[in-house]
Amino acid sequence: MIETMLFLAVTGVLIAGILVGTGTSINTQRYRDSVVSLRSFLQQQYSDVSNVRNSSVSNNTCAGITGYRGQTNCVILGRYIQAKSFSPSIVEVRNVIGTIPFSPAPGEPDPPTADVELLVQYGIKVSDILTDNSTYNLEWDATMKSKTNSNISFSILILRSPSSGIIRTFIDDSPVTAATNISSLVVTTALSKSVTICVDSNGVLTGPKMAVMVNKDITNASGIEMFEKDSGCV
Repeated sequence: MIETMLFLAVTGVLIAGILVGTGTSINTQRYRDSVVSLRSFLQQQYSDVSNVRNSSVSNNTCAGITGYRGQTNCVILGRYIQAKSFSPSIVEVRNVIGTIPFSPAPGEPDPPTADVELLVQYGIKVSDILTDNSTYNLEWDATMKSKTNSNISFSILILRSPSSGIIRTFIDDSPVTAATNISSLVVTTALSKSVTICVDSNGVLTGPKMAVMVNKDITNASGIEMFEKDSGCV
């Protein structure tokens, strides 16, 4: 009887250890998947800016101009990404549109060729047409935090230059810029900012947080990095 009891006790301890270890491994992989998925979502926006596709099935409206697609001076210029502190697991993305400025009359100065100055002339705004994936929810109940462990807010404006075709990234790492005021982001100072998104497992795991970083003035998806260690997150 004593041998049987010892056998059952040892077996129970082993099974409990296996279950705990398996559960931790599953949670760790789920957490990592949520970080990888967030990075992939942000990287996809650069691909969508490079390969523009209007998902609308009706006419578009831009700066008061209505007409058939491809027959107006309204163009899709990029994407606007925002996260708000009161929704720490949600990232919203919208198309950004602008109006091709009229050619100058004889004697008037030529339009600017610098990317930032030219984009300002396009009068950019958020389109009222939702993208195919207008809302992204972090997986496995993960949430976005700042480096100080507070809920994060940020705005990322990804625009393709009409003159050079180069993609420019404007970032506001402070409280989110209103969608009705995205033109205020088109300034050179916003090109020199980056944002680090710390991903919190919400108590499922302990230890350092992983993070996704959107580097300053990046022109393609390779500028978005994922940190598994030394992320700087609390």
